[in-house]
Amino acid sequence: MIVYVLIMVVADGYPLHRAGSDMFFAVSGIMIFLCNIAGIYLTADCLSEEKRNGTLGLLFLTNLRGYEVVLGKMSVGTIQAVLGLLAAVPMLVVPVLMGGVDPMLVLRMAVVLFATLFLSLSVGIACSAIFKSSKVATGMALGIMLFLNFGPGLICEILYEIFGRIMVSGISDIYIFSTGYIYALTCEGGLGLGGQADVEFNISMAVVLGIAILSILFAIWKTARTWQDQPVKIVTGVVSQRSSNAAHRRARVLDKNPLHWLAARKKFGPGFVWLAFIIVSTFMMIVTDGFQYLFEFRNSPDDGVNASISFLMTLWVVSTMLKWWMAGAACERFRADRGESALELLLSTPLEYQDFARAHQERIRWQFLWPVVLILCLIPFMMGLSSDDTLKLYIVGILMFFIDVWATYFVGMHTSLTLRKPVYSSSLVVLKLHILPYLIFLVLILIAATTNSGMDENGVLAIWVLVGLLNNAFWVGRANLFLGEKFRETAARAVNPGS
Repeated sequence: MIVYVLIMVVADGYPLHRAGSDMFFAVSGIMIFLCNIAGIYLTADCLSEEKRNGTLGLLFLTNLRGYEVVLGKMSVGTIQAVLGLLAAVPMLVVPVLMGGVDPMLVLRMAVVLFATLFLSLSVGIACSAIFKSSKVATGMALGIMLFLNFGPGLICEILYEIFGRIMVSGISDIYIFSTGYIYALTCEGGLGLGGQADVEFNISMAVVLGIAILSILFAIWKTARTWQDQPVKIVTGVVSQRSSNAAHRRARVLDKNPLHWLAARKKFGPGFVWLAFIIVSTFMMIVTDGFQYLFEFRNSPDDGVNASISFLMTLWVVSTMLKWWMAGAACERFRADRGESALELLLSTPLEYQDFARAHQERIRWQFLWPVVLILCLIPFMMGLSSDDTLKLYIVGILMFFIDVWATYFVGMHTSLTLRKPVYSSSLVVLKLHILPYLIFLVLILIAATTNSGMDENGVLAIWVLVGLLNNAFWVGRANLFLGEKFRETAARAVNPGS
């Protein structure tokens, strides 16, 4: 969808002030997204890590109090996030120089970004105080942030569809309690005039700050009462397998590849992928009216373009979710082994690099194959209902999806094996392969738009493919330098950095 919009921008030859306005909203959208997920990566595992290691109680043997422990652990991630945001906010001033953006809009957007960042970090520390597992804590933090941003609006839309807009028009104000509503109000403008928009903005901002403060207070209260919890028990998953058929199946997997056997113990892994796939795809199709274009026959000439936008946006969101999830799956084996100091045990076995590589392939295939197959089966129907001008976007998008998955397989192994803090390995893979190409592509397109290079939509699409291919080739080539024949040497350095 982003590629489609940028192609239209360049092809239509927008003036400089329009390019500045588009740049502002594009950059602010990326920044608000990063602020929403900052707490997931910076604070959602800070207290749970101490509980898993059994060292949280040691902090309370000192003269530290509960609020000092929570605020101290939170400050580490807060400093990184605030400094990063301070470095990025000046980018919002560039569109002011290009024209089309009010300086007060930049100031309000900066306030919204810092408020959203504070909320994300607070929710992350609260989830970390409840759970011991890093996956559960980060997953819960992500779920809460998604609900706070989209939950009230989604509830309203569901009620509207069931009871009609007239019957439930009295609860339309529930949108105000969405934390993402302050960003929408800022983008729409109309603030500072003393009207209804100001009242709604103040209420939404109060909701954001109130939830953040309550999250911190809850984390302080919870931490002071859970530091005596026992360490997490390692669940082998063998006891739960009661049927002989399951035992035979597990035995065959163990004989084929013991490393894949370790991952296949989580029998609900593909089920979670299916659940997320159904929820996300259904939500996007409802928001973009995709079901109407998919099942209803329409004769309007604009239906093809609208259907293209709806389907491309849905496919982009679903494919991005799957690629990010695959990045976590590709990093999980070495990330878990290094976190549990079990990598030395695996290296002492006769297992070679091919065994680890095959285990990664089978893990990704076992967990994600059938949802991807379903998407591929639906794409021809979407292409038939879409505009003919967008067929090449479908084809190129499918090609780049499989290239990104192929690159994720190599880069995930290398990053989780060499990164000093393996808990952040999947985030780094996502940044390298799935975010960096879009940033480079956005910069190149803005340069082309401001220099009036006369590039058509085919040229823009070619740049997108070229940037993606070169970026993947660079990171895959770099990863392969440390894998293959140098795998054991690289792994030995990960076990003993001084070796």
